[in-house]
Amino acid sequence: MIGYCFSHRIFPRLLLIVSTMALLCGCFGKEDQPSGNKPVSRGLPYELVVIVPRAVYQGALKDSLEKVFKGSTPLLPQHEPMFRLNIAYTDGNLTPWRTYRNRLIIKIDKDAASPSIGVARNVIARPQIEVMLTGSHASAIADFVVENQERLTDIFVDGELTWQAAQLCQKYNKKTFDALQELCGYTICVPQGLRASKQGQDFLWTGTNLNDKDENFVFYSYPWDGHALTPRQFVEKRDSVMKVNIPGAQPNQWMQTALNPGGKEPLILSRTRTINNSVVHEVHGLWEMHNGAIGGTFVSHEHIDTVRGLVLVTEGFIYSPHSPKRNLMREMEAALRTFKPALNQ
Repeated sequence: MIGYCFSHRIFPRLLLIVSTMALLCGCFGKEDQPSGNKPVSRGLPYELVVIVPRAVYQGALKDSLEKVFKGSTPLLPQHEPMFRLNIAYTDGNLTPWRTYRNRLIIKIDKDAASPSIGVARNVIARPQIEVMLTGSHASAIADFVVENQERLTDIFVDGELTWQAAQLCQKYNKKTFDALQELCGYTICVPQGLRASKQGQDFLWTGTNLNDKDENFVFYSYPWDGHALTPRQFVEKRDSVMKVNIPGAQPNQWMQTALNPGGKEPLILSRTRTINNSVVHEVHGLWEMHNGAIGGTFVSHEHIDTVRGLVLVTEGFIYSPHSPKRNLMREMEAALRTFKPALNQ
């Protein structure tokens, strides 16, 4: 029987640190692999079904759930909701929602001392994530949802990224896979459409070269001095690499990290996370073309190779001025999660 793992703790934002990279054993774990005795889960990317008693889905609880899950995806140039919400009431027919990949269940238990969160995986279908929020009354759960916003959204976003990474491991760009292995001894599974490429010193770029829905992957490395870069130092390093390797159409144009309207602070969100059993410095941000009128969004992962004394940076960035960007960006973020040492190293 699959049970829920419950916790009452609120996870604090991790400090900006970088640690030794553990060897990755594969693209996804056994619990995320297909199973012969459970159906394949269904649902669009970033689609979430909320199963809730009809009487409590109103007021503060409804507002909190919509604020958190329909709020803007971080670091996109315009509003795109983090999730598409479907509401299923517990007094209705829940059969159509049983095999959805992402399920959030609201449970009212008048004996609950304080709100709690339980997480279960692959209960009815595979892959599937089911989160149960339990509280004595709706307003308590509403407050809990807002207080734990990052943790809750991380659970479902990470699940979607793991699912997408598994798909990419089955169908990926072999040319990029081989080129990165030859360059640095690591491999990655990027979408097949990234056919254009450019290689420099400790640098690799591959992209779709499209005028819209353009996806790009970048790798670069530099010596590790034993210390973590501050966000400002990360931007300086990134911009120096992009200036050399990602020029614009004119000689005085190159890619750079976008700054806030005041022109002082870079438009980034950075944190250190454990992904695939490895500590990764993750940065989401906006990019722009210096002396140009184009831009987009990017996500970057910094890994430490302590054996060779190198910082290994993988990045996905997109250019999509006329189309939604969330799913494109998430696909590149999923690709970054397939980065691992080559088996023959």
